[in-house]
Amino acid sequence: MVSNANIIKKLYFPRLIIPISSILVSLFDFLMALIVFIATLIYYQPDIQIFKILLFMPLGLLIATFTSFGGGTLLAALNIKYRDFQYVIPFFIQILLFVTPVIYPVSILPALWLKYVMALDPMYGAIELFRSGIINKPIDINLLIVSMCSACFFFNVGIYYFRKTEAYFADLA
Repeated sequence: MVSNANIIKKLYFPRLIIPISSILVSLFDFLMALIVFIATLIYYQPDIQIFKILLFMPLGLLIATFTSFGGGTLLAALNIKYRDFQYVIPFFIQILLFVTPVIYPVSILPALWLKYVMALDPMYGAIELFRSGIINKPIDINLLIVSMCSACFFFNVGIYYFRKTEAYFADLA
């Protein structure tokens, strides 16, 4: 939003186009990497169930897109309003990278309540869906529902705050 300040000041257009375009670029990058991944799967022919991949990957991609869009719009609006927020964002993203179970599965956590706390991270559901589609790992539906509700919450909060503050973007940019 800050880098497109000149466009925001000169003409009116729906401001949500800027975060959407950023997410669509990342989605395109993901799809290109997915094509390479599928080619690798075809070459090595691992023992996987294509049906699970076709079922779980689009749902995981949808959760990841909703989470990214909600969080991105919230962070974009906060960055416009509070310029020093841009220095906090990299640390925040790094913390989320370590909290999200990317390298480790949630099944190694000892307590059930800790698993539910981890499922509050909206990217938990997307990563678990990707993981279970590829390695035939069962999914805990309750934790997935918690993660999906968290993704919807972040999406709604991000859109709400963005819409609430977008009238001031031209003045603040």
